[in-house]
Amino acid sequence: MNSWRERYENEGAAGLRNKPRGLFRPPDASVRKQIIDLKVENRTRSCRKIRDLFNKESEQSFHRQTIWRILRAAGENKRVKENPKFFRDFERCHPNSLWQIDYMDAIVIEGIGLVFLILILDDYTRKTIRGMFVPDTTAYQALKLLWNSVEEYGIPNQMYSDRGTQFRSHLGKGFTHYELVCKRLGIDVIHGTVRHPQGRGKIERLFGFIQDDFIPEYRFKDIDDMNQKFQEWISWYNEKHEHSSLGGNPPNFRYVDFTPRMSCGDHFDIFSEHHERKVRKNATISFRNKIYPVDPRFIKDKVIVKVFGDLIKIFGQSKFLGEYDTRIDYHERMLRRVYARVVKKDGTIKFRKVRYPVGKELIGHRVEILVIRDQSRAFLNSNKLLIFKLGESDAVIVKMDR
Repeated sequence: MNSWRERYENEGAAGLRNKPRGLFRPPDASVRKQIIDLKVENRTRSCRKIRDLFNKESEQSFHRQTIWRILRAAGENKRVKENPKFFRDFERCHPNSLWQIDYMDAIVIEGIGLVFLILILDDYTRKTIRGMFVPDTTAYQALKLLWNSVEEYGIPNQMYSDRGTQFRSHLGKGFTHYELVCKRLGIDVIHGTVRHPQGRGKIERLFGFIQDDFIPEYRFKDIDDMNQKFQEWISWYNEKHEHSSLGGNPPNFRYVDFTPRMSCGDHFDIFSEHHERKVRKNATISFRNKIYPVDPRFIKDKVIVKVFGDLIKIFGQSKFLGEYDTRIDYHERMLRRVYARVVKKDGTIKFRKVRYPVGKELIGHRVEILVIRDQSRAFLNSNKLLIFKLGESDAVIVKMDR
């Protein structure tokens, strides 16, 4: 404080200005010219780079701050990026011209856990075509959303996405299931530039708005409850939200006066993966480590397996051969043996020299007995089911025929 007072008394207000520490000895004019020439030669060079180059070629050495002072005095202290990119705002001229699709980063929801948001946005109108919270970021979730969107709003001319593995393969363009489906629908696929998120600015801004306006305002029981509330929020957003980029109008204000291009083909055939398999001698095929039965007439023939999500359809010689659920073990079903018995007058059935009580009220009724090896469960749609233990590893399941 005493030092400041003395400086003020001696020099006035100018004495209170900050003074650089140390003694700065400016180099002569020839050295300053060499430093400035190094900068002019390549304006992307930093002061550190110029210092290193000058110290390497000269016997003198300077601090990086000294280089900066010299360049500042010459007006060359700004570092210019090489070949700067020019960006401009873009917007399509009509609805369904371009849809943007993207996953929002994972968020943790109380009572639910980790969830992701997959969203489709119309570029011209800012309309949220479809949105859904999902537990993973697989291509199946994106295609399921696209399926529902195409059914309701028609087919867009182009789809814009990032280079995530759901949308683009490391092998190049055209190798992913998503790109194949878009090709079948007649959609031109566009992938964003690497490390350039500005191209997805509209949908990224919407993600931020959802995290501010939707998620904090609700409590969710489960992911289904979350999606139900989110659909209501989307309806509000499209119909009533005053969008600043649309002059204060809601997105639906623009989503008019056009004829959507609707799909006329079988959507399962369009969205499913197609694989070829050969029917084995036991009239089955193996697909993704599971066994599926096929008509014995097609043994040694090749069939087409179409799969989307948990649903599988098998076709042979342009004929539909069967529909299966990937969550069911059909191989286990084929190992079961079915026997028919009639309840005797004493209310029992006899099976393998053993009598089992069923009930006198069922005398004369026909029952089916299923033997399942190493399991005590069955895939049955009966009203009454009785289970009798035969041994430590086997069970008899009796299906009542009423």
